[in-house]
Amino acid sequence: MTESADADQVLQVTSAPALRAPVSMVVLLERDITYDHGAGQARIGVNVVLGDGNTQRAELVLNPAQMYATSARLDRAIRAREAARSVGGR
Repeated sequence: MTESADADQVLQVTSAPALRAPVSMVVLLERDITYDHGAGQARIGVNVVLGDGNTQRAELVLNPAQMYATSARLDRAIRAREAARSVGGR
């Protein structure tokens, strides 16, 4: 199963059970991200939280271009959070 993140990027779900409830959110697992040099992929463990409260464990698979793009986006989000905290005092 693949889901399109942008028109030029595809995120692969490596374990895709038949879902009966809509996906509520996807939560990163608190473990290291693995990188497979031979496959050229990073794998990030996630829990897929369904609308009915059940969860399914899966992996988010990123190619090198997606890893760099995600890193840049996370850096921007972290800087925005730090800027907001310095203004708002949180």
